[in-house]
Amino acid sequence: MKNKIKQIAQLVYKSKYAVVMTGAGMSVESGIPPFRGTTGIWTKYGKPKLDSFSDFKKNPTKWWDDRRNLTIDKHIIELRESLTKAKPHDGHYSLARIEKARYIKSIITQNIDGLDLVAGSKNVIEIHGNRKRLRCLECNNRIDLEEYIPIYAPDPCEFCGGTVKFDTVLFGEPIPKDIMKSSRHEIDKSDLIIAVGTSATVRPASGLLWIAKSQGAKIIEVNIEKTKLTAISDYYIKSKAKSFFVNLEDELASNSNH
Repeated sequence: MKNKIKQIAQLVYKSKYAVVMTGAGMSVESGIPPFRGTTGIWTKYGKPKLDSFSDFKKNPTKWWDDRRNLTIDKHIIELRESLTKAKPHDGHYSLARIEKARYIKSIITQNIDGLDLVAGSKNVIEIHGNRKRLRCLECNNRIDLEEYIPIYAPDPCEFCGGTVKFDTVLFGEPIPKDIMKSSRHEIDKSDLIIAVGTSATVRPASGLLWIAKSQGAKIIEVNIEKTKLTAISDYYIKSKAKSFFVNLEDELASNSNH
């Protein structure tokens, strides 16, 4: 493991534009359950119907009422409670410092917990949204909620009159165009992608990794088990997210001191 971390640090050190992509494995160590896998909430409660966005569009008011009255899937209640309690772990803080030192240029995360921002990371693209924001479906204007969670349908957008929903992307909902454009922009510039804790199965986020590979970027996969991504990765490291980023920060620091 130590040798692999050394190799990865060297690659990061030499890269011109390194990007990190994180998935559920980054959040698990903050107490947020993943959807899939042996500890996943879908494994526990069963897979929900995957067209919640069409339900929302048909009747936004009913959608908000369901949430207020808790007539929603049990997995959403558990996820909501874990998100409320979650705090960044040491890996989040190490990643923020690695970014601050300019070793990596941006973070594309599939997580909705906002923990990268809490830990101090700056150039973060939240491809599936952020649970602490609202977003207009028409003009993509976003409103920060902080700790306030609305229980009634929000007013129409003050700028365009569009329907406002949580910023988090529902099943069946397209990724907002501005977010997709920013993500693609980072991928197109990258020469090295470090993919940490992602199953690489959720599109279009996972597709960005294959695009990066086709454009000549090196792919480093960090995960506790192999995935569909392993076959196209230049390096695979069997590791949890927290220890990986802590060790990488240490190695990069010792590199810069030589």
